[in-house]
This record gives sequence, C-alpha cells and structure tokens, in this order.
Amino acid sequence: MNFRYLTQFLAVVDCRGFTAAAEVLHVAQPAISRSIRLLEEELGITLLDRQKGNVRLTAEGERFARHARAILAQTRAAQDEIAALKDIRSGHVTLGAPPMVASHLLPDLIGGFLRAHPGLSLTVAQDGSEAIRNAVTEGRLDLGLIADWRSFEGVTTTRLGTYPVVACVAQDSPLAGKSAITWREFLQQPLILFPRGFYQRSQVDEAARRLGVIPTVAAEAEALPLIAKLVRDGHGAATMLADAAHSFNGLRALALPADATVPLGLCRRSGGALSHAATALHDHLTHAFTGS
Repeated sequence: MNFRYLTQFLAVVDCRGFTAAAEVLHVAQPAISRSIRLLEEELGITLLDRQKGNVRLTAEGERFARHARAILAQTRAAQDEIAALKDIRSGHVTLGAPPMVASHLLPDLIGGFLRAHPGLSLTVAQDGSEAIRNAVTEGRLDLGLIADWRSFEGVTTTRLGTYPVVACVAQDSPLAGKSAITWREFLQQPLILFPRGFYQRSQVDEAARRLGVIPTVAAEAEALPLIAKLVRDGHGAATMLADAAHSFNGLRALALPADATVPLGLCRRSGGALSHAATALHDHLTHAFTGS
C-alpha cells in the first residue's frame, strides 16, 4: 500500500475537502483525487462520500482512517528509531496537554528538553484530556499529558503526580474573605467553566450531581487569561490549579475540599513502539515530575 495515498487520504479527511488538502500538501488537486481513487480501487471500498462539494467519510472510511493513522504513526516511529540507531540525533515529537498544564507546568520542562536534545523538535497541542487521549490512541499525537491516570483502552499511562485545585473569585466577591469554601458554596455562584471533555469540568459536574445542584454556567472557555479576566470582573467563580491561580492578579484563591485535585498522567499509545524523539521526551517528563 502506497504511504503517499494514506497521507493524502488523511489530509482530505482532516481538511474536510480536496482543495484545502491540496493547499496544505502543496499538491495539485487532481493528483490527490487520483490517489484516493486508486486507494479505493485497491481496497475495493468507497472511503469518501462526495456529494455537492461536501466530503464525508463512509462507514468503511471511518474504520480505515483509524488504521491509516496508526500505520503512518508506526512508520514515523520506525524511521525515528532507525535514525537513532545510526546516531542521527534528529526527530520530531508531538505532545498534547490541557491549557492549564501547558501554561503553568510545561514551559521550563520543555525548555530543558530542547536544551538537552538540540537536534529534536517539538509540537505541543492544547486540548481537553478526553480529546488528547483519543488523539494518542489514534496515533495523531505521540504523547499526552492527561488530567487522569486511570486505565483506558488503547493507551498506557504513567502517573506523574496530583495537583490541588482551588476556587477563584474576584477580590471584591462576598466570598473573598474566606480561606476555604465547600463544593455547595462554589456551585451556588455563577460559574466560569472549562468545556465538557476537560477534567476540571467533569469534577465540577460530578460535585453538582452528587449534591443535587443545578449550577448556573455564566460562560465556558478554554483560555486561562480569559477565564481569569471574567472572574476578576465579577462574572463568576472558576476552578484552577493552585499554581495557576496565584499567577493572576486580581483573583482570590479559596481552598476546596480535599477531593479537588488533578491527577496528572503521561499517556502513550498501547502496543506501539515510541520513536527516539518521543522516548526522549517521555523519559524527560517522567523524570522531571517524579524524579525517577
């Protein structure tokens, strides 16, 4: 099977069209159309439903796309591993991380990694833990920092540590005079929450379910500076990692109950060999967080 066909097929899937994929790959659109037609003929199935300019995966295409991503990920891993055996210190690694982790736990660690491995390059993608875990499973990311280290099908996760979560309110909030609040007190405030799929959102939702409270969600956002500003301007309360909360001016951080924590883990795809670059980053992060 031609790897070029797989690359072009996935580009059409990710770009949601032949024209956009051609622009990204710098390939003529007819060439991509021909590649996918030949791929469909080789497989004996229709991968894409082309109707009125819209390109969608067929049911067979959905399944094949998962295998195609895995094949290309394994190919890249093999290429990096062979390069390492030849003592060619080059390669690229992709890492997923939730925004709060990326902003407040990673900068120094990534800097240290790049200094220790000047021949390697790195891409950090920010998303919720659920999306990151799925991307690692499908081979779209080499590694993922996820705010949950339980066992999930398709990934192997190393526990890195547990980090406290606090409630953040404006400094002129009636709650600002407290040093700690209960989940019920927090849930009675208008809330600025991460979208569903983020671990801290699931933690708030679970507390609301347990207490039988229907919270008022004033806003949902992923960007920490935006969340901090909305809280600072009095639009609601939010949860943050304690280290992150103390980095923003104008916020009052209040302790939550002991179960308000983020268990952080580093996940990789189960059953597949990591590339040289990904192995180096995995070892670097594991040692930085755990000392082992």
